[in-house]
This record gives sequence, structure tokens and C-alpha cells, in this order.
Amino acid sequence: MQESSETKSNRPTADIPAMPDDLLSAAAEAASATTEAASAAAAASAPPQAISTAASVPPLPASQIDYGLLDSLRAGQASVTEATQKFIQKLGDYLSAALDDATSLEVRTYVSEDIGTVTYEKGQLTGGARLRAMTRVNIDGDSLVCVPETDGELDTAVWQVHMDMLRQAQESRADLMRTMVAAAGSLANILAPKA
Repeated sequence: MQESSETKSNRPTADIPAMPDDLLSAAAEAASATTEAASAAAAASAPPQAISTAASVPPLPASQIDYGLLDSLRAGQASVTEATQKFIQKLGDYLSAALDDATSLEVRTYVSEDIGTVTYEKGQLTGGARLRAMTRVNIDGDSLVCVPETDGELDTAVWQVHMDMLRQAQESRADLMRTMVAAAGSLANILAPKA
């Protein structure tokens, strides 16, 4: 190993002169100018509005940005609300009319020898129909009854038919009243303000 160190020391060397001071300062100035030019170019290429906007106006939260997508949903909601209001109005009108009708119950029993001539007009049977029995029951329980007779005797066959019809009418009215109460309760729930 000693030989190699001797070999290295025997090599000729060149003296490199030092760079003159004026060239060193010129190189430093050039490097400084290049850095400044690069910074200026970067600043010039950035859009000025992006810089000033970002600095002066804060961005909106995503919940406040309107893309116009909800307009069709709002229009649909308005039409559903209008249809619901019309339905509720009609239901209220129907319930009111049904309640007026439910204040009394009237059953009429007619007989006819020729059923082909019987017609229904203005709440009554006309033509060949003869009224044989009638019962009116008010909501408070007051009743008016017209009983059929033949030759001074109660016509039991007509009376039995009439009583069967009266029972069916009373059951129907009871069902109607239950339905009305349920509908009124549902309507009250729909119209009640939500907390």
C-alpha cells in the first residue's frame, strides 16, 4: 500500500487559478436575478382575482349553495300541499253533510202490484208504489212510526219486512258514525300543528 501512496504523490498536479473577485460577484448577481425573475413569473401567471377573492370573500357553506336542483322538488311539494288541502276540504264538507244526515234515520216501506211502473224521484218511490210503513228515528232517540194495517188489523208480513229494514238502517248508521269519528280524528291529527 505504500507503493500506491508513493505513486499518487509522484503524479503531476495542475495549479488552477482562483476565480477573480469581479467574476464571483457577477455570478452571484446572475443567480440572484434568476431567482427574482422566477418569483415574478410565478406571481404574474397566477390569476389576480383568485388571489384577491380568496383574501377578501370567505367561501359559502355547501348547505347555502343553490344549484337550482331543488326548484322542481319545491314545485312538486307545492302541488302535493294544494291537493292535500283540497282533499281535506272535501272530506270536511262530506263529514259535515253526513253528520247532518245522521241526525235522523228514516225508513219507508212501499208495496206495489206492478214493480215495473215504480220510479224513484226526489227521495220517494212513485208510480205504482204505495207507502205501507214508515219510521223516523231522531238522533236523540225520538221516533215516529206509521204502522200498516189491512181491514183494521196490523199487516204483520209488511211490518216484519219494515222492521228488518229498520235494523239494517240502524246498523249502517252506527257504522257510518264510527267511520265519521275515525275520519274526524284522522283529520284532526293531519291539521294539528307539529311540535
